Amino acid sequence: MNVKLRILTAGVLFFTGQALVAQQDSTKTQNIEEVVVVGYGTQKKADVTSSITTVKGSDIANLNTPTFEAQLAGRASGVQVVSSSGDIGRAPTVRIRGVNTISSGTSPLYVVDGVPIFAGNTGGGNTYTNALADINPADIESMTVLKDGAATAIYGSRAANGVVLITTKKGKNGKFTVSYNNMFSVASVVKKLDLLETPDFLTISNEKAKAAGTVWAKGSDYNTDWQKAVLRTGTQTDHFLSMTGGLGKGNYYASLGYTKQEGVIIPNAMERISLRMNADQKVTDWFKLSTNFAYSETSYKGLNNGYNSISGAMFSAVRQLPNTPIYDAKKPTGYNIYTQGTVSRVGQWDNLIPITSDLTNIAYVVNNNKYTSDLSRFIGSIAGDVKITDWLDYKLQVSKDRSVTTGFLYWNRVHGDGFSRGGYIDNNYLNLDRWNIQNILNFNKTFGSHNLNVVLVNEYQKQKTNSFFADGQGLSSDFFGDVGVISGSYATQYSGGGATENGLISYAARLSYSFANKYFVQGTIRRDGLSSLPTANKWGNFPGVSLGWTVSNEGFMKDLNTLSELKLRASYGKVGNTDIGNYPYLGLYNSFKYADYNGIGYSQAGNDQLKWETNTKKNLGADFGLLKNRITFSADYFVNENDGLILAVPLSPSLGVPGNSVNKNIGSMENRGFEFSANADILKNENLKWSIGGNLTLMNNKVTGLVDGKDIIQSQNGETAYLIREGESLRSLYGYKYWGVNAANGNPVYYKADGSLVQANIANQGYYLFDPTNPGNLGAASSLTNDDRQILGNTLPTYFGSVNTALQYKRFDFSVMARFSGGNNIFNVTRRELLNQDFYNNGSEILGRWQSASNPGDGWTPKLHGGRGNFINLNGQATSRFVEKGDFVKIDNITLGYSLDPAMLSSINLTKFRIYGVVQNAIMFTNYKGIDPEMENLGMDYNAVPRQRTISFGINATF
Repeated sequence: MNVKLRILTAGVLFFTGQALVAQQDSTKTQNIEEVVVVGYGTQKKADVTSSITTVKGSDIANLNTPTFEAQLAGRASGVQVVSSSGDIGRAPTVRIRGVNTISSGTSPLYVVDGVPIFAGNTGGGNTYTNALADINPADIESMTVLKDGAATAIYGSRAANGVVLITTKKGKNGKFTVSYNNMFSVASVVKKLDLLETPDFLTISNEKAKAAGTVWAKGSDYNTDWQKAVLRTGTQTDHFLSMTGGLGKGNYYASLGYTKQEGVIIPNAMERISLRMNADQKVTDWFKLSTNFAYSETSYKGLNNGYNSISGAMFSAVRQLPNTPIYDAKKPTGYNIYTQGTVSRVGQWDNLIPITSDLTNIAYVVNNNKYTSDLSRFIGSIAGDVKITDWLDYKLQVSKDRSVTTGFLYWNRVHGDGFSRGGYIDNNYLNLDRWNIQNILNFNKTFGSHNLNVVLVNEYQKQKTNSFFADGQGLSSDFFGDVGVISGSYATQYSGGGATENGLISYAARLSYSFANKYFVQGTIRRDGLSSLPTANKWGNFPGVSLGWTVSNEGFMKDLNTLSELKLRASYGKVGNTDIGNYPYLGLYNSFKYADYNGIGYSQAGNDQLKWETNTKKNLGADFGLLKNRITFSADYFVNENDGLILAVPLSPSLGVPGNSVNKNIGSMENRGFEFSANADILKNENLKWSIGGNLTLMNNKVTGLVDGKDIIQSQNGETAYLIREGESLRSLYGYKYWGVNAANGNPVYYKADGSLVQANIANQGYYLFDPTNPGNLGAASSLTNDDRQILGNTLPTYFGSVNTALQYKRFDFSVMARFSGGNNIFNVTRRELLNQDFYNNGSEILGRWQSASNPGDGWTPKLHGGRGNFINLNGQATSRFVEKGDFVKIDNITLGYSLDPAMLSSINLTKFRIYGVVQNAIMFTNYKGIDPEMENLGMDYNAVPRQRTISFGINATF
């Protein structure tokens, strides 16, 4: 007897194990078929022929992350999640089967209970504000990642970067239950930068100064840890209350969540309250009404952490002089601050010169400047499901996603960023509003051994954005730094705003056919019309097809008892990327001001032939099961071909076109690789259960087409570091290849393009030929030019994955997950900056500098010379001296829990009570010299907030 399940809303439900079904006077055990989500519906897992991965909510239930997408890290093959900073609110980078564009958006499409939602940094405020942080992870039942063309084609133009389907928890018929979860966490930085303490600082500083013919540093009364002044041990408290049950022909789920989290850097923090109500009501035998409503309010406290900002928290903290104090009771502020005329900087104390660049006292800045963002978010839908016949359903879903952000910024007028402005204040507002309407017709019919399913979809989406800001400087009183922009409270006024909108109309169809649970075929077609494209190219077609053969259901496989499942899959699909801006094809004008006159000017060159960026996905896969599926294994080979990528085509400056370029569909790129995943139930009895699993992704990225085949050289954070070249990986690191130090004189030595060597003569800042067999000879004058730059390594990992194991002994449970990644290179700019030649502090690596021919140091760090760091370290350019391998292995999550005996709990009406502890980001193994190889943004590590290690303790109680 088959147990049939009807699921009428987009989502994922898992039914595992066995169910007892009463039939007349006997009880039989029946397997309930596992059902997984697909676009605009569900399928039996046995019928799936595409490449998808599902993560259960129970697997991530006790992880301490403010956003759910961070919890995907290591849990799905082909999915890479990188959290590049410890900033609360910063969205992690999520890549599904690599990067699939050069210049457009790379974020996946996120769909919550059938509602496509805003993702990424919603902006508007003055802190990082990750839109996905508005969804409480504790509300999530499961997450399903759609990876290949057959799975994603149903989402057409929005699916080039993959799709993540999130299903929140639903009500269940039966007894009313209440669950309460509480977790308390302590977070600290995994590692701080290894800086010089005062004795070494005095030695190094005056060695720099001696080469420059002077003396800089004096005084050893203090040995200040300035990193400690901005970093802290943060705490987090989570409370989560949920209620579920059924009443009559309906069921409901309601939850209330509260999270308060301190970041590891002052004053970074987040506070969120979330509400959710999901309900399903069968109004008649043929009509069902479903609602999913969620509301959250989230407040962020941020800070200036600019990569090279003088008041950037980490930038400044690691450069402060350790022989100077933070505080000075003699000063009105209580801080060690020197202010005179137009200068306000950290006090130099006994040193003979002030700190370079007039750096501020960063402890004062982080404690007195304010960066806040307050978000209100509503995501809701209402759906009606009409059962027309036993085999035909119609569903109408109307949804809305609205995000409102109000931001506030205040720069204190006494010291720091606001000093020169007499104080600075800003209020801003951003409203994101999206309506989505879906009409879904679902035909499902079985004819003997034939099963046919047809899904027809019509979707409308309209999105509007509006924003405004008001700010000013010259505050009459610091009081207004706490209350916001008040008329008459500041001297110079500024204001502005903007508005954009776009729309999408879609028609889609999916046909799925299976015969005898052996042969499967699925075809999908979607037609999208997007307002962001010109009339001639506004509509696009996106097909997908997949085939499957369950070999293990063939008669000739029945006698193979060991092999319980063998399924072969193949798929093809074509999808697009809508994250290309609102008006990329139009010639635009913008407001311009000349002297005291306002006017308009040409701001963007239009291209009325602009089209979609397209992504063709191909996949071959196989699923294996052994010993009644106690051991399972999946393997996939995929190719993602990206074509028509939008690139800026250079134009002659004489044409007067803004930016001297126009956007065209001209680029191409491909990702190809393998995915493997395996799971095994090693032990499974009443008292002891032990399972182990893991996944591995091998991937290669290659650019295949550029404008006239010409290289693109790109910069980030003031560093010219990237090369986009046909035949190479996207944004390969590009710069000068470093040989080492000339042991005879301490000069840095580099390779030229022809393989010869040149030394950078620190004495006169010129280049000369270098002969390793005669290092004392300066050689003939030479050069190091742009043409001598070389590819120094790829920035995208070529492999990543995880291994996890879970052990349960009686009422104890224990689990561990280890993640790994590698094959990429990182330009460690932070490390270079800690080898500066100015009057700043340095990293301990500088102790290995060349001192003399008889004391040549580590052979990698040149001699010191004050003020010549730009020449010695080639600031602003990538060099292999600071390029490192990004390989790592992390013991990422360790969990230990204990569940009390149910017999003990029944007397107090509890059905479950579990206590647990979790350590996240526990142990790291790497040769990377920075804090963490995951602290990279596009292959560059530059003064980011250190990532954190979190220790959590919690309880789960169910009444």
